[in-house]
Amino acid sequence: MSISLKGVPRTLGAAAAAFFTFGSPRLLAVQLVVAVALRPLLGAPTWRDLAVVVGVAAYWPLQEWVLHKYVLHAAPLRLGSRVFESGAARAHRRHHESPLDLQATLLHTWTIAVLIPIHVGLWTLLAPRGVACTGVMCLGGAALLYEWIHFLTHTAVRPRSAWFGEVKRRHMAHHQRDPRRWFGFVVPRLDDWLGTGGQ
Repeated sequence: MSISLKGVPRTLGAAAAAFFTFGSPRLLAVQLVVAVALRPLLGAPTWRDLAVVVGVAAYWPLQEWVLHKYVLHAAPLRLGSRVFESGAARAHRRHHESPLDLQATLLHTWTIAVLIPIHVGLWTLLAPRGVACTGVMCLGGAALLYEWIHFLTHTAVRPRSAWFGEVKRRHMAHHQRDPRRWFGFVVPRLDDWLGTGGQ
């Protein structure tokens, strides 16, 4: 059986144009632009800002792997004759069933619309204003980067870097060979270190 790539972006420009037609990337981009614009108005960066940058860089790949493995691939829970499944796992199963449906590669717009105020509120409660803004910038930027990388792996754009070639190869193996392996994105080698890599 052959899979039609009709309508799937083949160039980086076409992929970017398609990506920003969807709501979740636009909301994440607005959050990032606002945070970048506000940060200089909130004082000079300190060592705390650096700690946030390093912390987010260490945290993001691990939480990405954990959520993909344990939340998005969670098995339905059966209680008697009833079956319960999270909306996230159900949506991710649909994504596996239709990997060329580009909208299904992205988080729902409503999910991002709910998470952004929670995200901003938590940072504001937990850190001084400047550091909170750095946190919003870093985590929001990481989320946008994740969405873009995942979206791009499902297009017909050919990788131009060894890193993206590895990301795409592993993610396609996750879809086509074994959905119990290759959960990482930003740091694809994480699967090797956590025992979910493969040949």
